[in-house]
Amino acid sequence: LVGVDQYILKTGTITTIESAHSFRQMKYSVSPVVRVAVDVKNPQDLPKLVEGLKRLSKSDPLVLTLTEESGEHVIAGAGELHLEICLKDLQEDFMGGAPIKISDPVVSYRETVTEESSQMCLSKSANKHNRLYTKAAPIPEGVDIAIEEGKINPRDEFKAR
Repeated sequence: LVGVDQYILKTGTITTIESAHSFRQMKYSVSPVVRVAVDVKNPQDLPKLVEGLKRLSKSDPLVLTLTEESGEHVIAGAGELHLEICLKDLQEDFMGGAPIKISDPVVSYRETVTEESSQMCLSKSANKHNRLYTKAAPIPEGVDIAIEEGKINPRDEFKAR
């Protein structure tokens, strides 16, 4: 099959049987948390970088490549070693050895709630007439899966959720 790679980004099912079921995309237990910005040293290598980022994204299911509004090209990986391998592949295999500039890695900091908080927090509206009291608590097991599957969404009736 020639030209199919232009339409399939990461995964896809190709068949001629109408009753066939498509393969579901695999879910991984890791997410891209380490990010670096990449740029070319020579402006004439920019098309190579853009094409290389597309090829890198197709070759590795865990890598995330994106272009920011500022035009900055960002690569996110599952860790520093993973990102290092991706950058090596990008430069040597997908860009033909063209030199690139790589920013320092930035790690996304993520938090979660493990138990109900002991403090009650207060937030007041701008006009000081409304008060909102809150406590942090973990969500019950299975709720995250139900949200991903679309069984729970923000438009549901509050009591139904």
